[in-house]
Amino acid sequence: MKTSVEIRNLTKKRIKSDFVKKVVRKTAKLSGVNFSLLEISVVFVGEAEIRKINRKYRRKDKSTDILSFRYDLGYNKKGQAQMGELMLSPEVIAKSARKNKVSFQRELAFVLSHGVLHLLGMRHGKRMYELQDEISSKFKNQKSKLQCKM
Repeated sequence: MKTSVEIRNLTKKRIKSDFVKKVVRKTAKLSGVNFSLLEISVVFVGEAEIRKINRKYRRKDKSTDILSFRYDLGYNKKGQAQMGELMLSPEVIAKSARKNKVSFQRELAFVLSHGVLHLLGMRHGKRMYELQDEISSKFKNQKSKLQCKM
């Protein structure tokens, strides 16, 4: 599967794009879902912005850590293609990390993998949560490569 990841950071928080790409690609690989092409746009926005978007598209007037938008492209010459956009709030993710007593990096990996799995067509369930845990646990003992101060 060819995976293309575009990253836009609209916040002041510094987030390493290599880390984001690594999590996206590892999640896609471990999912077992096979697309010939996977294109994902990852956008980091502030807490107020993600709340507005959540209200508009999900009718939930509260901030959230991630929103996923899946666009089915159908088939290209090499097989099925999938595209989607993930919107994440580093502020909300940092709050969750503190609450869960894990590093920001591990929480980001957990949340990001969750969104990727949704883009790949997975729904909440045992398999999805197992994959998220497997991916995020790989970052359990690493020093944080992200600089995100909240």
